[in-house]
Amino acid sequence: MQIIIPPASIVEQVAGKQKRVEAQSYRLMTYVLQCPVDDGVLLYHTLTCCLLLLSPDEAAHITELPELIERWFLVPVQHDDGKLCRQIRQVAQLLQNPATTITTYTILTTTGCNARCFYCYERGATPVDMTPETAGKVSRFILDHRGDEEVRFRWFGGEPLVNVQVIDQICSTLKEHGVPFHSQMVSNGYLFDAGMVRRAKDLWHLQKIQITLDGTERTYNRTKRFIYGDESAFERVLGNIGMLMDAGIHVRVRLNVDKYNIEEMDELVSLLHQRFGANECLTIYSHELFGERSAEDGAALYQQRMALEQHIADCGYQTRRKLLTKLKLNRCMADNDQSVTIDPTGHLGKCEHHFDRNFFGHIDSEERDGDVIRRFGERAADIEACATCPYYPQCIRLVMCEDGSTCTPETQKENIYYTLNAMRNEYQNFINNQQHEA
Repeated sequence: MQIIIPPASIVEQVAGKQKRVEAQSYRLMTYVLQCPVDDGVLLYHTLTCCLLLLSPDEAAHITELPELIERWFLVPVQHDDGKLCRQIRQVAQLLQNPATTITTYTILTTTGCNARCFYCYERGATPVDMTPETAGKVSRFILDHRGDEEVRFRWFGGEPLVNVQVIDQICSTLKEHGVPFHSQMVSNGYLFDAGMVRRAKDLWHLQKIQITLDGTERTYNRTKRFIYGDESAFERVLGNIGMLMDAGIHVRVRLNVDKYNIEEMDELVSLLHQRFGANECLTIYSHELFGERSAEDGAALYQQRMALEQHIADCGYQTRRKLLTKLKLNRCMADNDQSVTIDPTGHLGKCEHHFDRNFFGHIDSEERDGDVIRRFGERAADIEACATCPYYPQCIRLVMCEDGSTCTPETQKENIYYTLNAMRNEYQNFINNQQHEA
């Protein structure tokens, strides 16, 4: 038995080591995932975050291994797995040090956009641009609340490049004050040119950018409906993706899929592979468009997406996900005390999806609405499927999150699919390190 990732210290601190009871029948805990590999079988515990490699012989006698009992991979048949998980989470939350600084910012430079996507959740909102005066106050707010830590930005909109001047202004101010920072961006990518790509690299310290493609050229142009009437918008954006990657900026292409366009996404991935080849600065992933659909349609779309994900992996563009090595205590920026969203007028929020409501403060004041902050951290009640879900310890569903408050059989399958992929990635890293050391 080899330990590839040791258990999270907080779990060992709270749960300790399990003692074996003679004449007791044991089973794998609900939260243990198995994955066969060349050297045996990988076991990953989604609660303890421990990854083990069992030899073929050990795997054949898995319920007889005392080490697996000690590390909570095996538990008595009647053990209440969910109760233990909730107890560990609760204690870990209590032991967590309160945040004293803000290190992560999602900044909406504008709610305006140069595209007219039919599915946009900001559709119909009145366009508002951040003014230079507000951008100056944002810079001051960041300087006053960051402590000594590096600052992380995510530029958002609308389309953030519609008001690119405030990005320049905020980044220039932070550089003048010697503040270490890096940034990411969510953009449609249309407005980049060579000069802006240079600024993105040198001034904005842009490391990653997410750009959505909605299909091949005809579907993309019809879906985006850019205000310029540009019939070559698709080609322009692909060209800009190439420029960004050439500058060493990682591009994450998001494929928004539904039954209207899923059939052509394989063709799109092949086109990207033909154009960009093997490129470490490019990853691709698919994401279902929000909206109600029948259980049958949801299941069918999931199967198509998984086939698409395999094609993405075959082309070398799938994100190499990492396994969690610590107990997950928050879902995203919404329930993270060190993260805030700033809208174009300086209001403080917890999520960009609530870009025009549910603010808890303003950059002009230190007053905070604790009730709003608590609501964003409120977790949805467990559902029946939680009791048997291996991913449960790492699944945090928030009441205020439109995407994260629901769960379907496909959601569970997808979470497990990506976790198994991450197990294989960690195993490969382990093998590579062993070979390098030899």
